[in-house]
Amino acid sequence: MTAFVRACMCVAVLIGMVPPLGAQQRVGRTMRQLPPFPDADLHRRMEGILLQMDAFHADSALRLINEALVRTQADEEARCYLLSYRAEVLYYEGLFNEAMRDLDACGALADRLGDSTLMANVLNMKGLLHENIQDNRLALPYLRAALRLFPQRPEARYPVTELHHIHGNLGTYLTTLGAHGSAEWHLRRSLALAEEAGVGRAAAVAWWGLGNLAVQRHRADSALHRYDRSFAIAAEHADHDIGVDALVGRARALAVAARREDALRALERARAYLLENRSGIGLVTQRNFARVASATLRQLGDVQGALADLADWHRIDSTITARNIRSGLAAQDELLRADNDLEVERLERQRIAAELDRARVVRLFILAIGGLLLGVIVVIFLLVSGRQKTRRRLAESELMRERQNRTIAELRVREQVGRDLHDDLGVGLSGLKLRSEMALMPGSRIDREALLREQARRAEELMASMRHIIWALQDDQGELADLVAYINNHARTYLAEHGIPLDVKADGPWPSLTVGTTERRNCFLVVKEALHNIVKHADATRVTLVLRWSEGLIIEVIDDGRGLSGLNGSSGNGLPNMRKRMAGIGGGVELVPVGRGTHLRFTVPLGQRKLA
Repeated sequence: MTAFVRACMCVAVLIGMVPPLGAQQRVGRTMRQLPPFPDADLHRRMEGILLQMDAFHADSALRLINEALVRTQADEEARCYLLSYRAEVLYYEGLFNEAMRDLDACGALADRLGDSTLMANVLNMKGLLHENIQDNRLALPYLRAALRLFPQRPEARYPVTELHHIHGNLGTYLTTLGAHGSAEWHLRRSLALAEEAGVGRAAAVAWWGLGNLAVQRHRADSALHRYDRSFAIAAEHADHDIGVDALVGRARALAVAARREDALRALERARAYLLENRSGIGLVTQRNFARVASATLRQLGDVQGALADLADWHRIDSTITARNIRSGLAAQDELLRADNDLEVERLERQRIAAELDRARVVRLFILAIGGLLLGVIVVIFLLVSGRQKTRRRLAESELMRERQNRTIAELRVREQVGRDLHDDLGVGLSGLKLRSEMALMPGSRIDREALLREQARRAEELMASMRHIIWALQDDQGELADLVAYINNHARTYLAEHGIPLDVKADGPWPSLTVGTTERRNCFLVVKEALHNIVKHADATRVTLVLRWSEGLIIEVIDDGRGLSGLNGSSGNGLPNMRKRMAGIGGGVELVPVGRGTHLRFTVPLGQRKLA
């Protein structure tokens, strides 16, 4: 059944689903008629084009359209109408690529004009072109877009696509794709709009499409009623193409309902109608009749009759193909000739424009003050150009210097991270490996449970070191307040693990300042080292951590333990290492004298230097 509907759809497009641009000189009743072009000669050409299209004289229509295009280079609205008409002629001639090229140009013009009626007309024609190459799935998006763009109050100077055409095309294509519910809605909408516009031909086609849909749904009675309505309207308007399609469709519906005798009588009636009105029926409709009649007779078991109609179909199809080839070649030849004419016209216009420009330059040159003024202009130009080149070179040098500085900073950070990974993780992992190997040695008396606890503790320390390194590299943790919070959290966690109370004084306020990777890392490491010394060596019972801002970051670590002998004391306590880290970021370490314990003050002048 799908093959039957697909075959009929091709005829539907040719006999009524496409915009009948040449069928009338005025737009439909549902579209507001705008005044014709004010250029009387152009208006007469448009009328002649529509008459030739109405008679399906492709050669004459193309010749008139091309002549008009040559004369309307600057009139975008006129070119939009002419290109859409030429695309329709090319569509009938089967020249898909050429028609799409014209429609693309027409769509761009309609978009610049802001005319949604013309844009919908372009999209409808693109849908028809894709259907013509049996690509309904690509045709549907164009038709749906045309439906969305079609204005509530359409208006045009000359005939273009109307709303019932778009709904009819959508209904026919959806029928072919098997979307029956949507197809029926669009076909009924097309029927209502065609009746409102008083377009009998479109109404007959809509009834015929509804009949095809009913056949596909195996609803023979409904199909018969719809074909009868289509034939009645076609007969009223003496439209024999639709009439013969409705009659042969009726025979097909009866065959589907297994009413053999009725189907044969209906087929003979359709054949008699075709013979009676053959002069007014196109070859495409005759070919479609032969194909559907052959399929119907084959279904009814009349093999001889089916073969006879199939032979008629081949004969008519060959005639149409030969005619289309001749017509298509002629149309393509006319199109190439027109393109050449347009190119010659464009080049001629460019030549004239170039000559006018040269004349203008000569005139201005003669009126100029002379060589002196020209020399001054040249000197000024050279000076300005030299300055621009110098500025450009300076800007490039500055950009290169900044890139080099960034690269050096990145390399320094990578080098430091590598050292940290080696010092912390490398040594720690080597220790873990060595202890594990010692525990596995034959005859080892090491307490393995204690060793495992120690290994777990050491692994936790290594993981913490890795987290600290990663934290120092994270750009989203670069605020001064983030650094203070991180030091605070680490101190609380570390001292709590060793049972030492901690007092923290870090009230701020903290300026909105971005701290570089190196500064964050070194500040954290000196605090970490100080806390480590307290836990390992000081025997302290309480620790105080002070963080404050005073033209820089001040960090104070105070404990009540054994104390240190001075800043240059034992290197085992880590003071030289702390001093080196602070010096690397422009800061300092001060050992504040106290009666008992140790008071270390770290000063980082973040506000006085440009941070990485």
